[in-house]
Amino acid sequence: MKVKVKLDIKNFIERGDFRTLKMILSQQEPADILEMIEELPPDEKIVVFRLLPKDQAALVFSELEADDQIALIELFKEEKLKEIISSMSPDDRAELLEEMPANVVNRLLSYLTPEERKETLALLNYPENSAGRLTTPKCVELHPEMSVKEALEKIRREGRDKETIYLMPVIDHQRKLLGVVTLEDLIFSDPEAIVEQVMDDQPAYVYATTDQEEVAQIMRKYDLVAVPVVDSEQRLIGIITIDDVVDVIDEEATEDIQKMSSIVVTEQSYFHTSSWQFFINRLPWLVALLLLGTLSSGIIAKFETLLASLPIIAAFMPAMVDTGGNIGSQISALVIRGMALGEIEQKDWWRILLRELLIGAMLGVVLALAVLLRAVFVTRTAQIMLAVSTALFAVVVVSNIIGALLPFIAKFLKIDPAIMAGPLLTTIVDLLGIAIYFSITNFLLSV
Repeated sequence: MKVKVKLDIKNFIERGDFRTLKMILSQQEPADILEMIEELPPDEKIVVFRLLPKDQAALVFSELEADDQIALIELFKEEKLKEIISSMSPDDRAELLEEMPANVVNRLLSYLTPEERKETLALLNYPENSAGRLTTPKCVELHPEMSVKEALEKIRREGRDKETIYLMPVIDHQRKLLGVVTLEDLIFSDPEAIVEQVMDDQPAYVYATTDQEEVAQIMRKYDLVAVPVVDSEQRLIGIITIDDVVDVIDEEATEDIQKMSSIVVTEQSYFHTSSWQFFINRLPWLVALLLLGTLSSGIIAKFETLLASLPIIAAFMPAMVDTGGNIGSQISALVIRGMALGEIEQKDWWRILLRELLIGAMLGVVLALAVLLRAVFVTRTAQIMLAVSTALFAVVVVSNIIGALLPFIAKFLKIDPAIMAGPLLTTIVDLLGIAIYFSITNFLLSV
C-alpha cells in the first residue's frame, strides 16, 4: 500500500539524501508529487524527475503548467527527455506539443519512434477542443467472434499497457465499431460464450470531430468510464477516458467563469500567468464597459428637469440599478448553466420567455411592495411612491426577460453564452433600468 506523506523535498535535496527521497517518491501518486514540487524552482524540479521511474515521471510531467514544462525541457538531458516523452500517453503528448513553440515541437517529435510520431500527429490534425485531441489509441480491442475466455486472455496479455480495461470496443476486421463490452460482463459470462453475445451492440460513441464539451455531456449522461471515438466511416480511432473528461469539465468551467467576469480567457493557472498578461486580458473589457456605462449620463441628462424639480427621486436610483442587475444576473446564470448541461436548447427560447415573464411579474409585485414600504420613510407624496414602485416593477420584469434572452441571442450569433453574463449584462440592465425609471416617473408625475 502506498503511504501518503507531506514531504519537504527541498530539505532532502539540500542534504543530498537522494536515496531516501527516491524511495519515498516511489510510494506517492503522481498528483501528490505534482503538489509537492509545485513551488520548487526548475533546477530542483529537475532533480525530482531524475529520481522518478519513467512512467511516473511522464504522468507528473504531463500535468505541469506549460511554462514549467518549457523550463524543464531546456534542463533535461536528452536521454531523460526522450524517456519521458516516449512514456506519455498519445493524448497527453498531443496536448503537450500543442502548447509548445514550433522549435520545441520539432525537437520533441525527433525523440519519438515513427509509430509514436504518426499517432501524435494524427491527434494534432484534429480540430482544437475536439474529441480527436483527447483520444488515446491505447485500448484493448476485441472481435465479435472471440470467446470470452480468449478475450480475457488478451486483456491479461495487453491490458497493463493500455489506458483502461474496464470498457473495451468490439470491432470487425475493417475496424468498424460493432459494440462495447465491459470487464464485468466478461468476468461473469460463460467462458465459452462469444463476445458478440455479451457485448452492448448499441453503445454510446462520439465522432473525432465532436466538441469536447459534448463528449463530457455524453459521458456524464450515461455514467461512462470511457467512450469509443470513431471517424466519419464508423471506424474506431480509440477511446476517451473519464480522467481526460474531468480535465475538460474543469477547463470549460474555468473558461465560463472568466467569460462571465468579462476577462479574456487565460489557460494557465493564476500564479503561472504574469501580471502583465492579466492586465492585458482585463483591460479591453473594462474600457468597453466603462464607455458603455457612460451612456447612463446621457440618459440622466435628458431628465435633468425632472431631477431639478423632484430631487427626491434620485434617492431611488441605486435601488433600480442594483435590483435590475441582480435579477438579470440570477436568471442569466440559470439559463447559461442549463445550456451547458444540455437541459436548455435554442428552440426553448419562447418557453423561457413566457416562463420568465410570469416569474418576473411575480417578483416585480413583491419587490414593488417592498420599495413602496421603503418609500414611506423617504417621502409622504403618494404620487412619488406610486411612480417608484411602478418603475421598479417594470425594471424587474424587463431585466428578468433581458437576462433570460441574452444567452439565446449569443448562441444564435455563435458567441459563447457565458459572455452575456456578469459585468456586460449588468451594464446593459443598468442602462435600461435608468431609462425605464426616469421614463415612468416622468410620465406618472407629469413634470
